[in-house]
Amino acid sequence: MPAPSSPALAPPRPPGRERQSRLRHRQLILDAACSEFAARGFSACQTLDIALQAGVPKANLYYYFHTKENLYAEVLKPLLEPLRQASALLSASAVPTAALGAYIAARLQIIQAYPLRSKILCSELLHGAQQLPATWREALQAQHHNAIACLRNWMGRGLIQPVAPEHLLLFIDSATQTYPTLGWQIALIRGSGEPTDDDFQDVARTLTQMVLAGIGVTPGICLEPAPVL
Repeated sequence: MPAPSSPALAPPRPPGRERQSRLRHRQLILDAACSEFAARGFSACQTLDIALQAGVPKANLYYYFHTKENLYAEVLKPLLEPLRQASALLSASAVPTAALGAYIAARLQIIQAYPLRSKILCSELLHGAQQLPATWREALQAQHHNAIACLRNWMGRGLIQPVAPEHLLLFIDSATQTYPTLGWQIALIRGSGEPTDDDFQDVARTLTQMVLAGIGVTPGICLEPAPVL
């Protein structure tokens, strides 16, 4: 009687399909981490809770990200380039009315596109940015220094009235940060939950008008900047 044949080996999984599966698991972890970090903060958030929400074994989290700190950084990573682009709008050679309006609109667009990540970053900065990689802290600090230098340049050339540039920038950044951090208060005032596209446009217009009025510039009038010194 012939020996039974060995069971046929399963064909190897196609590399493309395996890669798609890994990308899907990685994204599930990132989405779950985003929700958990936004709700609890870095310190209180447990990797097991992230894994459970993602529906993957806890070992998968460490396979893809190695540490909780790495996962946290990956959650915030999509914000870096949009923030850099927004900050670059504040240029000494730009017309202040147009540049400030564009900066405010860009900040709100980032928050609208990444509400949970914006909330996480705001909380992180309030706690001293202790969990951000040093290179990220340096980049954000450089962006703020450049923006403040731009405001000082405009003031020195008489394009806007002199105010404390650091506090002007903090006012703009904190005002645009209201929606992801004070959602409950917005809902209480407006009588509804999630802000709409029209709400964000109204915020951009209102905040721009307030800022321009506060620095002695009439909204809608674009003064030609004097030569940059």
